[in-house]
Amino acid sequence: MYEARKICNYLLANFDAVEFDLTNLRMNKLLFFIHAEALRLKPEGLIRNHFEAWQFGPVLRPVFDTFKIYKDGPIEAPALYLDYASGKKVPVPFDDLAAADREIILNEFRKYSRFTTGQLVQLSHERGGPWDIVYQAHLADATQSPRIPNDLIKKHFGGDKLVLRH
Repeated sequence: MYEARKICNYLLANFDAVEFDLTNLRMNKLLFFIHAEALRLKPEGLIRNHFEAWQFGPVLRPVFDTFKIYKDGPIEAPALYLDYASGKKVPVPFDDLAAADREIILNEFRKYSRFTTGQLVQLSHERGGPWDIVYQAHLADATQSPRIPNDLIKKHFGGDKLVLRH
């Protein structure tokens, strides 16, 4: 499993942020669907961070926090981390992504990048889906965690269920 910003940087290195409208909101939705497919194929999925059910769909807090400076605009630079050895902020590397994992990432990106950001939000808000279940529970009781469990994602997207029906 990988830290989510590693996958973001891989996508940003391979796809033009303006052409593919890679905004913070869109990146989070794309990561959700990439992870959902990975959970179908691998027990642990690809992303070690946990999605949370926010108003506009599933969000990975580290990704949101990293790219919030761009507001609604395209992401202009890779995610950085503090390299304690040098004391400098450097891009999160992605060269250790396994070939099979890169294939999952690219296949799902190509599948979902054809949708508008609004359509991705709509797809992630599917009634009875993982986001909806957790978001509604959190709205009803704010003490409930907004975290979307991987088991819930896997159950919803598992098997032969076709997600692209909208």
